[in-house]
Amino acid sequence: MINYTVIEGSHKNPNEIKTIIQKTKKEYGPFNQKDDAEALAKSLIQKNIDDFYHRAWVIKNN
Repeated sequence: MINYTVIEGSHKNPNEIKTIIQKTKKEYGPFNQKDDAEALAKSLIQKNIDDFYHRAWVIKNN
């Protein structure tokens, strides 16, 4: 079964998930539907639009 997790936080390099600052990391899920996970990630990104170093990622889990 495939499910999805949303991970958000501040990054040293906002284009790479590996650079997340661990103390800012938050995880949400699992979600059964990719659309649900993407909707949450989008809302988290929009909520933090003024913070260039903040990102939310959808991660596919097996």
